[in-house]
Amino acid sequence: MGIGDFGITYQKSQDDNNGMNLFHGLTRNYGPNNEDGKTNIFHGFADAAFANTDDYKSTTGYVFLAAGGAITWKSKKQMIIAMSSTESEYVTLLEAGCEAFWLRNLYDELRFPQMGLTVIKSDNEGSIILSHNPQFHAWTKHIEICHHWVRDLVNDKALDVQSCCDPEQTADILTKPSPKPKHQRHGQEMGMGAVK
Repeated sequence: MGIGDFGITYQKSQDDNNGMNLFHGLTRNYGPNNEDGKTNIFHGFADAAFANTDDYKSTTGYVFLAAGGAITWKSKKQMIIAMSSTESEYVTLLEAGCEAFWLRNLYDELRFPQMGLTVIKSDNEGSIILSHNPQFHAWTKHIEICHHWVRDLVNDKALDVQSCCDPEQTADILTKPSPKPKHQRHGQEMGMGAVK
């Protein structure tokens, strides 16, 4: 059973102030399944490809998985020119953190709250340390203040940024060309298969 297997019902709002049709609720017969029995329904992977050769901008890639497939993903060139791979990965963590925050709110509205921390896995130790450590470091003073919002999510216990080694980084498929076996493996992890 996947996420698309639950029904949504709508009804006119009881509050006559707005007169709009509003989301009423989910039928509780179906919903996002959680095969491993943990309290988290979804988790994510975030990765960046540092400084392409055309304009030196990095590529952001993230994917969130639930019920055996991808529920949301992004692959996009960053707007800034990162000064280091740590900065480009940190910017990616910010974007993935924003998406996780939105997903947590969406699932909560659908009455499937994410009970624990939302896990985002990254393969860059510098960005992971930076997301957990609010201390000022001389080597990160060039990073814009707005990118530090991911720290707030970690401190507020909404996110847990964890390390994963490169072969386990599912978001690699969104940032750079990969050898066929790795590409196929990550595609399967995202719930994609060959179209027949």
